[in-house]
Amino acid sequence: MRRYLRFIAVIVLVLGICPLGQGCQKEEDMKDAQNNEYIDYYNYELCRDKGLTDQDGLGRYYLCMQAVYRANLDAYLLEVLDLGALDEELKNSSLGFVSRKPANKNLYERESTMGLEFIYLRNNLYIEYLERDQLKLLDTQLKEGTEAVTDELKRMAGETYKEVIRVRDPGNRGDQGCFLYSEAQGRKPEIPNEALVLQISNAMEYDASGNLLPTDNMREKCEYLDRIKMEKEREYSGILGGKVYILPE
Repeated sequence: MRRYLRFIAVIVLVLGICPLGQGCQKEEDMKDAQNNEYIDYYNYELCRDKGLTDQDGLGRYYLCMQAVYRANLDAYLLEVLDLGALDEELKNSSLGFVSRKPANKNLYERESTMGLEFIYLRNNLYIEYLERDQLKLLDTQLKEGTEAVTDELKRMAGETYKEVIRVRDPGNRGDQGCFLYSEAQGRKPEIPNEALVLQISNAMEYDASGNLLPTDNMREKCEYLDRIKMEKEREYSGILGGKVYILPE
């Protein structure tokens, strides 16, 4: 198992031990998670019914359980998809792709446990749609485990993620429509709400005065990313047996 997915739990919470998840470690990240633009898509009634929260917002316990689930889903995706090789391809490209500095990373990049420079999972995770016995597995690992990732949890994440990533309309929980994601390459893509979404970070470079530096090969970069998008969406959708979308920045 990859080194960056193995570590000893050291963050002691009132609820127990949270082995992973920056939302559990930093107050500013917790606020980001509680105030993100998709906050209204969580099912708070179901969260309360399953003991994930006792309020109308996301508490620390929910975010820590979500973080453990994310670590195992990230690990599963790294196993079944060639994300590591693709990340290396971007890193070694002569086109000069630039990853974001830590201070400029968004919530999804900061929460990623893939250990990749450019690629991260973009979906929200609605763990309230897990069965109670599955939530119990997360709870036990959260409070008693010494590693965030286990074979059992990784297998569970691979079997359940399609329900966990689904964006449901609060007014119509059975909605099968599309969801409008944040802007990527100057567009706001509308993506089926059950699709797995991966993002490829491609930071812009600025000089000391904050001016955007000229990029001579911008067209080549865009064409390269568009080709990657077409190839990998088809490949990954076939491997996972469901819709996969890639959003290049």
